[in-house]
Amino acid sequence: MALTIDRSLHEEDLAVVVLSGDIDVATSPRLRGELITLIASGVRHLVLDLRAVFLIDSRGLDVLVAIQRHLHRHGGSVVLTAPSRQVRTVLRTTQLTKVFPIYGSTDVALHLHRSEQPTGRTTGDHDPEPESPCGDDHTGNHDDSLTGG
Repeated sequence: MALTIDRSLHEEDLAVVVLSGDIDVATSPRLRGELITLIASGVRHLVLDLRAVFLIDSRGLDVLVAIQRHLHRHGGSVVLTAPSRQVRTVLRTTQLTKVFPIYGSTDVALHLHRSEQPTGRTTGDHDPEPESPCGDDHTGNHDDSLTGG
C-alpha cells in the first residue's frame, strides 16, 4: 500500500504530518525525505498523526527514531498521535512508547505544545535512552543516518 503524507505548518517551527498507508521498506525513504525537508525549512517540532497507518516495519521505525534523535539533539521534539491498534502494538513491543510521547489526538498534542506542558500523554513512559558518546542512535545508525549516509 502506498503512503500518503499530508503536512501543515501550525507555527513557525511546528508541523503536523498526517500519514496514511504503510510505512515500510518501500515508503520509508520518501517519508525520511519529507521530514528532512521540513527540518531544513526550520521545523523543530513534529506531530505525526498515525491514525491511518496500519503497518510499520523496522525501516519505518528507523526513520521515526532517527528523526526523533536528530530533533532532540537540536532542542526539538517528535510526538505521535492516535496510532492505530496495529502501530500501537508495534510501538509497545519495541518499547518505543518509552521514547516517543504518544497522545490520543493531534488537537491534544497541539494544545500541550502551545501551553508547553509536557504532561497529559495517554500512553508511554517517555524515558529516552541516553545518547551514546559516539553519536550512535541505538539502532546501529549514526547521526548522519538522516541523510542516508
